[in-house]
Amino acid sequence: MHRILRGVRSIELEALRIGRQSFHLLYRDRIFYLSSPKLEVAGMLYDRGNYMQMQMPLLRLVEKGISLSGELYYRYRTGDIDFEGDYDVPDLAGKLRVRKTGERIEFRITSMRTSSLRRLLSLLRMSPEAEEWLKKRITAHAYRLEYLEGIGRFDRQSGEFTPEISSLQGVLHLQKPTIRFHDGLAPIRAESARVILQNASLYFLLEHPRYGRHSIEGSSAALYGLDDPKRLMLGLRIHYRGRLDWSMLEILHAYNVPVHLGQRSGTVNARVDLDVPLSGGRIKLRGSADFSAGVLEYGKRRLRIGGGKILFSSKTVILRHLLLDEAKFKAVLDGRVDLRDRQARLRITLRKLKWQGVGGALVMQNLTLPLRIRWSAKRWEAELPTLKTTVVRKANGMIRAELKDLALWHRWLRGLYALAEGGHLQIESSDGRRIDLSGTLLWKGSFLYDQKGFVTSLPFHAKFDGSASLVEALGDRILYRQKEGVLKLHDINIDARRLLALVKSLSAYGSKSVSKMLTVVAERSVIRYGLYVLSADRYRLLLHGEDLDFDAALGKDHLTLQKHGSRLVVDARRIDDRMLHPLIHFKGLVGGRYTLHAEGDLKQKRFHGEVIIEGGVVKNFKAMNDLMALFNTVPALVAFSDPGFSRVGFELRRGRIVFSLKQETLTLNSILLQGRSSTIAGKGTIRLDNGKLDLDLAVRTARELGKTLGQIPVVGYILFGKDKSLTVGVHVDGTLEHPRVHTNPLGEALLYPLELLKRTFQTPAQLASPVQNSLPPSRQKKVKSPDGNISKSRAGMF
Repeated sequence: MHRILRGVRSIELEALRIGRQSFHLLYRDRIFYLSSPKLEVAGMLYDRGNYMQMQMPLLRLVEKGISLSGELYYRYRTGDIDFEGDYDVPDLAGKLRVRKTGERIEFRITSMRTSSLRRLLSLLRMSPEAEEWLKKRITAHAYRLEYLEGIGRFDRQSGEFTPEISSLQGVLHLQKPTIRFHDGLAPIRAESARVILQNASLYFLLEHPRYGRHSIEGSSAALYGLDDPKRLMLGLRIHYRGRLDWSMLEILHAYNVPVHLGQRSGTVNARVDLDVPLSGGRIKLRGSADFSAGVLEYGKRRLRIGGGKILFSSKTVILRHLLLDEAKFKAVLDGRVDLRDRQARLRITLRKLKWQGVGGALVMQNLTLPLRIRWSAKRWEAELPTLKTTVVRKANGMIRAELKDLALWHRWLRGLYALAEGGHLQIESSDGRRIDLSGTLLWKGSFLYDQKGFVTSLPFHAKFDGSASLVEALGDRILYRQKEGVLKLHDINIDARRLLALVKSLSAYGSKSVSKMLTVVAERSVIRYGLYVLSADRYRLLLHGEDLDFDAALGKDHLTLQKHGSRLVVDARRIDDRMLHPLIHFKGLVGGRYTLHAEGDLKQKRFHGEVIIEGGVVKNFKAMNDLMALFNTVPALVAFSDPGFSRVGFELRRGRIVFSLKQETLTLNSILLQGRSSTIAGKGTIRLDNGKLDLDLAVRTARELGKTLGQIPVVGYILFGKDKSLTVGVHVDGTLEHPRVHTNPLGEALLYPLELLKRTFQTPAQLASPVQNSLPPSRQKKVKSPDGNISKSRAGMF
């Protein structure tokens, strides 16, 4: 070419063969024209010494539809070529710069705005799979190639230019792009996108991207491995700030990432990186989520949180200071979940946990517990190792919880639940509605007892189905049916002192009574309080809130008790010794019938009532024995050693005691005991807290004294009646355990007992003048009257 340009002005060749192609060549006065079926070139040639310059208004590659215009520089010695100009292809036009050095070709292309992506993709020479994915998934209103540069090789024989895809770099601008990255998901849309080509990968930098109605500002996408179908992979970098609803979780679900945790309220600052192999293979996931305070949703369940952070990948999930902030449950959750090994090791820092049940609660605070979770396709298991507690959920929905040592839970139990001081418990449910409980409760403070002592180990089984429950304990000895509201006891006894202590502690705790009616039916069961026992063949107790009705029977004997509000009424109708002796822990009343009525106010601790005695004998009663001993030891009373006060005891025909109780003081307002030959009347007080006695009694005998009358000295504590009866005054003090009985001067203290005797017998009496100096020295001052004798008006009652 150098020689032709120097020595030839004009030349035309009709069939110039270069390689396998045939060309038509025309050169005249520096005008150069070259054509073939595939190529057409026209321009001005200039010889510049070492190189040739060609001003080329036309270079057309016919088959490819490419037209070029510009300037070309050709170096004679090396064969290097430089070209810079314009190009034009259907739907695409722009600038082109090419440099050929040996077999190496460097190029840089830019483009004007176009509506076709296909022409741009044809320049890249990527794999068919990558090109097809881009054509199918990427659309925009307009495209503009900012630049595309790289290197390639030119094959002289085939005339083909092959760019090296790894060397390609470029920037493509998309206006209002739409990226359909998954068939089952809505596309990502943006105002614009800047697509960067580098390292055989495309990086999509999106401006104001949105997924559905959600802004995903800061999100991007990439397509890796454009030159190798096996390495072709979609990379999604999703950044989201807002409420995490189910439409956002659809992205993870579409790529088989099972996240079912959404937000009812609050916001999340989340970043999710997904690497999705388009030729098939495992999806790689990584990201983080910073939660604000709000409410999380899991299915139909909701959980209030105070914030926290979650880091996750395809292999692990890491929880960092996730604050659970329910009203009754506040805790901080930290730990790691291994998704491949399907296990989690977590740490729960309980700030507050309060679960309130009927009659009790679970209260835990300021406690750190390890939590282990394991799962498989068939089961899910959670374990609290320090509490020896496991929960298992099987694929069929069966849930089974086992608490191997309830003693480890005891410190956090309140109310009724605190009664479980040890033992073990199993809980099973197939649907969360029907629940079976079984196990053994250790209860050191049990109020249940049998012949062997207190029953502190209670094996039980219970069933709950949401509307009713059934509880069985100690075999068939305890049975509770919620639907009927009936608790049955059989061959098991109740210690009332422990029961009342339990009720008191529960009242202090604040437990509320069950509002529904509860009926307790017992057979072969007794109730005791300390040494006092209510012996019964059967009894029935009806509870309604804080009100109760109690009815006990032993043979034909009945005892009833009613408590409505603070009012208490007790009635026992003509019961005999079998029910009375254990009830009052006193066997001194034998062979009679006894009726008791008492009523009062529990809050004010005020009660009143009466006891009626029909027949029987009083014996083995310390105060009565001391009274008999007094009669035998005081010379003036020896005549009282009568069968009415014999070794058998004091034989009763009838008796009546009227009493009242205020706080700790029992006042005996009226005591009247009528025996075969004697009658005792009186009144006084007994302190229940210390057993202190203060009783004044008048004892009257109706026997015919006969000759012995002359032997009895007339003293200040003896009255003689007209019917030859004799009345003596007695004062009892000391305590119930150690009573002291001594004679009492017939003064003001005995006015009521004497009046009671008068009303009882309605007989006039005569008074023999007492001998003042015959009184015991210790009592003489107390019986002085102004005239030195007993008042006549007082003596006139007899």
